[in-house]
Amino acid sequence: MKRHQRGSSSLAFVLLLFSLGMLMLNGLQQQLDQQQKSVASEINLLKQYAGAASALAWGGQQRWQATRQWRCQQHEQEWRACLLLTDKGEMLMAAQKLSEADKKPVTLWRWGNLEDSRWHAEPHSWLDFCPFREAVRCQLPQ
Repeated sequence: MKRHQRGSSSLAFVLLLFSLGMLMLNGLQQQLDQQQKSVASEINLLKQYAGAASALAWGGQQRWQATRQWRCQQHEQEWRACLLLTDKGEMLMAAQKLSEADKKPVTLWRWGNLEDSRWHAEPHSWLDFCPFREAVRCQLPQ
């Protein structure tokens, strides 16, 4: 009888260890899944930023006319650059990598000027956000 009790208590202990191990592995898998999503999101953001920087450089190679409404030029299906002459006579370029419809693209903003229909960035003219208070003025045309 004692042998039978010892065997079942050993089996119960093994099953308990197995269950605890499974719970720990499940928790680790959930953490790994979350970190994987975070890394994928970071990679996507870096791709969007690099695309927007490329769009800004590409926009500087295009010919532009100064207008008080956003005027955009698009490079195939990859990126676009838009230019605006502000009420104060300043030139603002916004550039972004085109993305899937469900994702909001990263937009880079930069002050510059037009010389011979070409936009040139001013030194230290990066903006982290749209400089206009009115959100409508920050929306680029489709």
